[in-house]
Amino acid sequence: MVISQSTGTLAQPGKSHTWLKSISLTTVLAVFALVVLGGVVRVTESGLGCPDWPLCHGKLFPPLEFTAIVEYSHRFVASAIVSPLILVTVGIVWFAYRKERWLTIPSVLAVVLLVIQALLGGVTVLQELPGEIVAAHLAVAEALLACLVLIAVVAFKGPLAGHSEHSVGSPPDRFPKLALISAVAVYILILSGSYVTASGATAACVTWPLCQGEIFPQGLPAAIHMGHRYVALIVGVFLLYSVHLGIRGKHRSLDVRLLSMAVAALFVVQIAVGAATILLGFPIHLIALHLALGSAVWATIAATAFVSRTRPGNAEVVNQGATS
Repeated sequence: MVISQSTGTLAQPGKSHTWLKSISLTTVLAVFALVVLGGVVRVTESGLGCPDWPLCHGKLFPPLEFTAIVEYSHRFVASAIVSPLILVTVGIVWFAYRKERWLTIPSVLAVVLLVIQALLGGVTVLQELPGEIVAAHLAVAEALLACLVLIAVVAFKGPLAGHSEHSVGSPPDRFPKLALISAVAVYILILSGSYVTASGATAACVTWPLCQGEIFPQGLPAAIHMGHRYVALIVGVFLLYSVHLGIRGKHRSLDVRLLSMAVAALFVVQIAVGAATILLGFPIHLIALHLALGSAVWATIAATAFVSRTRPGNAEVVNQGATS
């Protein structure tokens, strides 16, 4: 791997730019896969498949048991694939782009979150899966994913603008702000879903869209489960309204419009999968798919919010610099 040995900017990136784009995108996909695999660990109740940490049953390799293999696979992907990719990405940023704060700040945060994530993973196992630690583990993983999405967006599209730009005499563009608020709302929605799982309220409501025919069901587990649905309803309405502005805006870049379409499609599919999960009796594969789609919506709306903040023409400048 050849990297320019002098620090630069994205306008004059040198040979390192191609590597930064490739590695940052690969890292985003790897972290997304890790989050999905973590969801599989949860829905298959494999969190204690390896009851010790960092070894598995005191050995380097797990026994040939389903839960141990699932849990060990999650650990292996985290330590042998995701962690090195993150460190390589951060290394490229600090070796070649120390002047770019839109790269250095999220890269530092990514390393901090990576360390916290590893420690939480160990505590989760050693404390035998306390619900609040499991939820915190997911929250940190999703935050790490967003940091890496930001690095990838900046690598491909250039630095973000401090505020949305608009023509003189025209009203301010609301979409970048609404997209960012939508991303925060989706993050909260994911955390509320994690709380449903951690509190054991997943199967508290066995009908959909109401809970046993009630709008406000009795009992704490049912109330927690139904609360998540209400959060999904509020977030969904706001999210779909926001992305429709990104889709219909003919002045927007093709990237923003395509990402907005992807967000809308993924969210609708996620709701459909969530309903099917309940109506079909909570099959494990649908629960895992529901969790994966939630992370996909989160990563995509975060990317949409970031791309909508990039300055027009940034990508052209970056690409020209990379080939010069």
